[in-house]
Amino acid sequence: MYKNVRNFILIIITSTIIFILKTSQFPGGEAGMAPIFIILTNIFGFIISVLVTYIFRKKIEYKYDWNILIHVGICFSILIFGFKINPFSSELQAPHIELAFWNYIAILISAFSVFIIQKVIK
Repeated sequence: MYKNVRNFILIIITSTIIFILKTSQFPGGEAGMAPIFIILTNIFGFIISVLVTYIFRKKIEYKYDWNILIHVGICFSILIFGFKINPFSSELQAPHIELAFWNYIAILISAFSVFIIQKVIK
């Protein structure tokens, strides 16, 4: 359980840093609240992922790659269904499409990097 929590925290930190670094190029009025979405998504995703891992700990406790995929799926579900952030939506305007896109890319890049680090350490 400890390694799962550590992986989730690494994903949270790296995805938040990636997203903030990428969105720092936008003006404050267009991207002012965008980092809050990734932080809230990561916090809710962390809580739900830890609960899912705890509930199914006998089946997925040592399957770290599955736990990372579960975390990514939960974060994507929160973005799509909770915050209604969809980069393919026709309702979004030009800068918001890129911000929504980078929400997903930041989570994927950080999860993939934690996944690679986990495979190298094994």
